[in-house]
Amino acid sequence: MPRLIDCHTHVMWYPDHLSEQYASEALASKLVKLKRSGGLAHSAHLDKHCYDSTPEDHWKASEIVDKVVVFGLQARASGLWVPNELIASYAAAHPDKVEGWTSIDPNEPDCIEQLDHSINTLKLRGLKLGPVYQHFDPQDRKHWPFFRRVQQLGIPIMWHQGTTFPSAAKLKWGLPLQLEDIAMDFPDIKMIIAHLGHPWEVDTMVLIRKCPNMYTDISAVHYRPWRYWQAMVTAMEYGVEHKILPGSDFPSGTMSNIIAGLRSVNKIVEGTRLPVVPVEVQDMILYENWKEFFPHWA
Repeated sequence: MPRLIDCHTHVMWYPDHLSEQYASEALASKLVKLKRSGGLAHSAHLDKHCYDSTPEDHWKASEIVDKVVVFGLQARASGLWVPNELIASYAAAHPDKVEGWTSIDPNEPDCIEQLDHSINTLKLRGLKLGPVYQHFDPQDRKHWPFFRRVQQLGIPIMWHQGTTFPSAAKLKWGLPLQLEDIAMDFPDIKMIIAHLGHPWEVDTMVLIRKCPNMYTDISAVHYRPWRYWQAMVTAMEYGVEHKILPGSDFPSGTMSNIIAGLRSVNKIVEGTRLPVVPVEVQDMILYENWKEFFPHWA
């Protein structure tokens, strides 16, 4: 049986880590996803009007995968703050399966010290950033010392570079092409653009084509079947289907949701002459592509 990994999951819960506003807006977003995806979204905790994900929830949801990356998000500007110590503790309890990544707000004056502590002391192995949530411009060179340290430490970055639902977010800093200078100036940092960078999927595809260190994942995109099909066909047309990784965005979805969504990607064009995403490409995304980004798991 091929090995299955999940490169994109969260541990966080309301009210400890999420503001009331974020939690209520998350519910509205999830209800749309459930409707448009035909139910292929994680639907637990809807009574709590949020995306709750405790370590126990996360562990149960990860039963079908062999390896999983987990992180929180530190973005006070958008009502999110998950302690990195929580992620480190959970990962340390399951070292054979769970890989914990840190999240740090680059606006924090001691962000480099926090990064060193996360990697050297907490033993976290990657970094989650979200400019739209954290309200920072990824093109601003004042952040270059931070990225220089990321490169020195040899850790990868998961970027939420795309749209999102919180009213407090700043979408102007979510365009995937805004990562071009970082990718070029720090070529040794491996990077993943989450969610295909939706709704700017075309920009993501041309960016990961030209930047050897950049990849993307399919987390939280099957909820929008038309956009998903277009994005996957675009990836094939630009020859980057080998740079797409499997991720669930738990608790937004589970890997079972993601697999079902990928296997249904062509449903929206059935009976037409439009191109399809071959099963061979689907299998490659689920079972092969991750080996280049995560060679220590192969």
